[in-house]
Amino acid sequence: MGIDENERKQAILDAGARLLLQHGYNKTTMSDVADAVGLNRALIYQHFKSKDELVEALIMRELQGYGKAWIKALEADPQGGTVASLYRVTLQIINENNLRAAIHTRDEQTFGKYLRKPNNLFEQMPDSSYMTRDFLQIMQDAGAVRRDVNINALAVILDALTPALLETLSVRVAEVRGEATSSNRPTADELMTTLAEMLDRMLTPPEGANLEAGKAAFRHMLEVAQTHMNTRIEQQQAEAT
Repeated sequence: MGIDENERKQAILDAGARLLLQHGYNKTTMSDVADAVGLNRALIYQHFKSKDELVEALIMRELQGYGKAWIKALEADPQGGTVASLYRVTLQIINENNLRAAIHTRDEQTFGKYLRKPNNLFEQMPDSSYMTRDFLQIMQDAGAVRRDVNINALAVILDALTPALLETLSVRVAEVRGEATSSNRPTADELMTTLAEMLDRMLTPPEGANLEAGKAAFRHMLEVAQTHMNTRIEQQQAEAT
């Protein structure tokens, strides 16, 4: 029976993920990845020409998996289709996967020097402030947000809260690595739960949110992000050939 090249590629990515979380980008080498998966280093380079290419393939794989898991969790949430459900679902999906948490927070320990590489993959992701405002407008048009809410002002407020949320998620990533952290601050679960409760009370229309229309808006937002990622994958593949 021949070797399944896709299985080998996935095994390489799995090993890369473990090493990034354990040792970080700066201390991980392609030889480490080869040793972890039990392959000659030359076979690793057949799939990935450099450590950066491997890391970017790993990020893309996690983002694609994130999207699929996100939709599944959205459908399972009784209040899926509200702005608050965005935060509940996001936290749930991040809590399921430590590397996704590191990607979400641009964790310095995990990605190290790659974060300072010109034109790195994180820099090519859509601008979050634009996405927040656009998403809220779509949700209001869909009947999932009250008509009298000032979307521009709400987008600014939510984007201003993002650094605090990301800092708390970063603490969670550090705790996974066994690093000592302060016990005085609320957990990511506590922050997200409180924010979701605030948004539910503030944004839900008097007649109730149109959950199905809200879910459709979520799917649209994800499709836009997926299209952006697919374009990046095609560019990667073109550059590799």
